[in-house]
Amino acid sequence: MRLPDHVAEIMAVLKSQGYESYLVGGCVRDLLLDRKPMDYDVVTSAPFEVICSVFPRTVPLGARYGTLAVVTAAGPVEVSTCKGPFHSSLPGLTGIEADLFWRDFTINAMAMDADGEIIDPFGGMRDLKGRIVAAPGNQAAQRFRDDPLRMVRAIRLGCTLDFTLHPAVNDAIRAVAPLLPRVAAERIRSELELILLAERPDQGVKALATAGLLTYILPEMMPMLGFDQKNPRHDKDLFEHTMAVLAAAPPRLTVRLAALLHDVGKPICFTVDGNGRGHFYNHHIEGSRMATLILQRLRYDHHTIEVVTRLIYDHMSRFPQVRRESLKKLISRVGEENLDDLFDLQRADILGSATPFDTSLLDAMEEEVANILAIQPPLYRKDLAIDGNDLVALGWEPGPRIGQVLEHLLEVVLERPEMNQAGLLLEEAQTYLKRGNK
Repeated sequence: MRLPDHVAEIMAVLKSQGYESYLVGGCVRDLLLDRKPMDYDVVTSAPFEVICSVFPRTVPLGARYGTLAVVTAAGPVEVSTCKGPFHSSLPGLTGIEADLFWRDFTINAMAMDADGEIIDPFGGMRDLKGRIVAAPGNQAAQRFRDDPLRMVRAIRLGCTLDFTLHPAVNDAIRAVAPLLPRVAAERIRSELELILLAERPDQGVKALATAGLLTYILPEMMPMLGFDQKNPRHDKDLFEHTMAVLAAAPPRLTVRLAALLHDVGKPICFTVDGNGRGHFYNHHIEGSRMATLILQRLRYDHHTIEVVTRLIYDHMSRFPQVRRESLKKLISRVGEENLDDLFDLQRADILGSATPFDTSLLDAMEEEVANILAIQPPLYRKDLAIDGNDLVALGWEPGPRIGQVLEHLLEVVLERPEMNQAGLLLEEAQTYLKRGNK
């Protein structure tokens, strides 16, 4: 197998200095599976200081662990000093084999030398062919104790590669799962995103639940498992409905996060009427609130949180009679740039419910939204004929009150676009304040 040119060049430089080097890890696995690697990792016998000195452009990634990125025209390559002495370490293992022993899974514990030859001391090729996720030396529990994130990674690999977890890996996850809270939220988030963006994200989330990991990642979802919705619109329990919506949602992160959490508020809002029918009044509001806390805990950025929670808040917005003013308010709330995400979430929600699937209201709403956008009416505060500076210029005190007044003026203009004139808006602002809105 041929090495990528930029990786081969790095290994040639290290060889010229008298050091061994190998391509290792997931990139070897992906090359063998004929998949494009996301990144490339090289392990070498060269000390960290030597690696820094022989390459003109490097970025330290962890001097403590002897890792840096060598910057090339084709992209960065992670280069690490081997985890232990290259020619000692473990009884019966020498050189690169000793380094590979400490890696998470056999399919990641293969190396490729400069000639493209595969070093496979722990049956990685066998497990690739068998589509199995197993640990080198049957040491899954110890590998998970070394880094509990590897438990989530095992699920992710099973999900994204359509592999089966070895029974010993499943047993080890169940035993070591309580250690997962030790892992930084950002690292868990990264693995969760890879699961959510997989071809079958529902299978990955179900596997997290079965393995006992979901309770540590998204404990708010646990009440959803087996939850009978007692509603003829739903032929699945709440968790299975959510998984069906997740599977039907397109592979965009904001949509799939919203699909995952769109009904998380239902158990709290659940009521049963006199006919035994279940209702979930205001679950979109409670779900949006809960999703904010969940995404903050996972260290998501403000923009992602804002978009996802807005999608959740508005996922029930399908108007029986498509009223143009209501749709303009919806566009203003959600943002024109997020409408496709909202419609895709709503369509997935319908497809995840009981048959027959009726998308007629959604189709009508999408059509009318397109008509509204075509005429470019005022939809946002920035579209108003006046702004905060105009109010300040007339003697208004800067502060939150100005924002409140502008929001009121936007509500007025959404209902009556002809009001979007500076004189009329200033007059309306004064009237608004006289009504006691101070």
